[in-house]
Amino acid sequence: MVQTDLMRAIGPLLISVTLVVGCGPAVDGYSGPRGNVAGRLTIDGAALRNGCQVVFMAARGSFIASGAVAEDGRYTLLYRVSQGLPVGDYVVQLGLPSDYAASIAGPSGGPQVTDVSAITKAWKAGMPFPERYLATSTSGLNFTVQPGTNTADFELTKSDQVGKIGK
Repeated sequence: MVQTDLMRAIGPLLISVTLVVGCGPAVDGYSGPRGNVAGRLTIDGAALRNGCQVVFMAARGSFIASGAVAEDGRYTLLYRVSQGLPVGDYVVQLGLPSDYAASIAGPSGGPQVTDVSAITKAWKAGMPFPERYLATSTSGLNFTVQPGTNTADFELTKSDQVGKIGK
């Protein structure tokens, strides 16, 4: 009898706590539908270099997700909230692999390179993709995240043409 009375008293409280905790907005303040994004990046038909980064930035708002490119050019975006990215339009840019600067600079402890133009030329010549893909303002890459699972394949070119999205 005491147990039944206790359950009657606590039951509504437990349901209220569950509803408040379970239905509140996510950490990022967005409570609408979300989508997960994965895809493949190629340049002139070949997989983009392992370790390159792909970054999605919301066209409106402050939602940003990124992912590292694997050996086969595939990536999966990671976002700070495990439910996925808020749906909407995103602009996309690429980032260089973390080991890229070291590959241009050569071994540590080597001679100092003082010819800045030579460094710049080597930097640009060895880039795994054209410089324009380093910024959302020049990449020409866009994607609309829909609720659920999204595939965002980007076919990049080394020429001055803008990359295109393939599905």
